[in-house]
Amino acid sequence: MKLRPYLILLAFALLMLNKSYCQLPDSIKNHIDSSLLILEKNSLYSKNLNWPKIRQQVYNAAATAKTKAQTFPALKIAFDALGDKHAAYYQFDDQYRLDNPTLMARYSDSIKAAWKKGPRILKQMIGDIAYISIPLMAAGKQEDIDKYANWIYDAVLALQKNNPAGWIVDLRLNGGGNIRPMLAGLAMFFGDGIVSYYIDRNGKATDEAAFKDGDFTIDGVKQATVKNKVPYFSPVKTAVLIGPGTASSGEGVAVVFSQRKHTKLFGQPSAGMANATNGFVFNNQQSYFLISTAYIGNKNKKRLPESIQPDQKVTPNDAFSDVNADLVVKAAVEWLTKK
Repeated sequence: MKLRPYLILLAFALLMLNKSYCQLPDSIKNHIDSSLLILEKNSLYSKNLNWPKIRQQVYNAAATAKTKAQTFPALKIAFDALGDKHAAYYQFDDQYRLDNPTLMARYSDSIKAAWKKGPRILKQMIGDIAYISIPLMAAGKQEDIDKYANWIYDAVLALQKNNPAGWIVDLRLNGGGNIRPMLAGLAMFFGDGIVSYYIDRNGKATDEAAFKDGDFTIDGVKQATVKNKVPYFSPVKTAVLIGPGTASSGEGVAVVFSQRKHTKLFGQPSAGMANATNGFVFNNQQSYFLISTAYIGNKNKKRLPESIQPDQKVTPNDAFSDVNADLVVKAAVEWLTKK
């Protein structure tokens, strides 16, 4: 009986995989298997991949590895296959992220210059319009979450003393971090109610985010403590500015504002990382995967695209050093002052 060509190829592939697998020490095999299992079972994008093929490629690439550290280039194959632009891979002294040249090309010199100055809250009045820029916030400890939340909250209250006729919330320099202090610090813009969920790859909604009594909550638990809490602002018109520098949690804040009444998004499409990540530490704390594990869903549990689109596109000049000359700011002011 003649074997069909595809069966011959399959048999050859299995032979090569078995050969590569058998040559490796058990410790290396276990490390590779554990690494691939984490990615396959948890990644948002793993369901569409041919994992037997990826496993074969990884084992072939790792055939000469003598230590776990030497498996790093091989495991990058699986990381590349996922195509997760929000992910990061750390192992011993090595680290890796996927290149994103399309997004990098969208960053203006003004964005890059502003980021070099570090995270700053920029605030000012533009006529009778209050302008505030919310930066990325890399806060992990609760004390830092509270500190950053109060930083935003106090900046908003300082502007509110001017009785603004409208607000501009600029997220164009917000590359992400922790969404908790951001939304806790902006809680006065929202009345009670659910604002978002995370939607896993199986469509299950988790992490119910909401505002209640002036606090930002997840699954009913208050996420930050603010010192000078004020009542909910009346539904004043608010323009939210987004662009390629708006990523991750910054995109999450934009999603929450997009469901608010009397609110409009201006600028350019966001970075395309509007999802939730989760970190996995293994290999005796010498390896770490940060991977996307859930989409952002709206208050009705509808999964949203990973790139946030503005309601009004504006060709930007990104004049962060002089917002009065910024074209996106000007478009927002025009809408806010229109009767």
